[in-house]
Amino acid sequence: MPPASHSGSLWQSSLSDLANIVQHIRRRRAFGRLSLRNTERLGIVHLYFRAGKLIHIVGNHGDGRSLLQGLKTWTRGTVRFEGSVTPNEATIGAEHEQLFEEVLAYLQAHGIVTKPVPARVIESSLIADHNARLLITPWEWRVLVEATRRVSMAVARLVGPQEALRVLQDIIDDCSTSFPAFASLKIAPTGYLQVLDRSHLDRLSREDIFEGFSALIAICQCFCSSLIGEKAAQRLIIQALQDVGPVLVHLGILQMDIRLLPSGH
Repeated sequence: MPPASHSGSLWQSSLSDLANIVQHIRRRRAFGRLSLRNTERLGIVHLYFRAGKLIHIVGNHGDGRSLLQGLKTWTRGTVRFEGSVTPNEATIGAEHEQLFEEVLAYLQAHGIVTKPVPARVIESSLIADHNARLLITPWEWRVLVEATRRVSMAVARLVGPQEALRVLQDIIDDCSTSFPAFASLKIAPTGYLQVLDRSHLDRLSREDIFEGFSALIAICQCFCSSLIGEKAAQRLIIQALQDVGPVLVHLGILQMDIRLLPSGH
């Protein structure tokens, strides 16, 4: 079930929809900040996700564990997710992720948070197999290649062309475990993607490839954010993508505020 309100990189709803939004973040392996605000008393908790995993927690009082435990006392609030807003480093691990699961279960058991809607099950194995192996089209691949080149140019404006190529290659190498599409790719000196093993890429589904490139762009934006701030980094990436940006949004690869898209779209 999608969030109650979705505009570009922003999802927002009431506290009761928390489990659905978290499920959405995990399914999409999204990057961003989930802000929980208590509307009955002063209280705010920021949960940061990277590729759908909880990596950092901050709030107006206490450490990560106490902030999560404190959520059990909440009865009313708002939930707001902003894509591509993540810290440079992870500060928590599986222990906090498990505690968050326990807190969600507690809130659901007490009727504060509704249980997430289970994923739709496709009964026909033939249909499921066909969807799972849906491959990327040549046109979609060209869009991704051009988008990567333009993002590399955006990074180059901040750190220079050679350092930008190194940054993108490091991101691709780091993501190759979570996103198999990157295992057969490298960045050429021109900024374009170079395919090392076409047969490996051809075995991947369209969804897997799209998820990988969504993560690539999000991480590049986070890198730029560490240098010039979140809003300036978002503008930089959007300006660099130009007419490719709306195409990426349409394909579900890029999340952005529609008000920031180039005019005419």
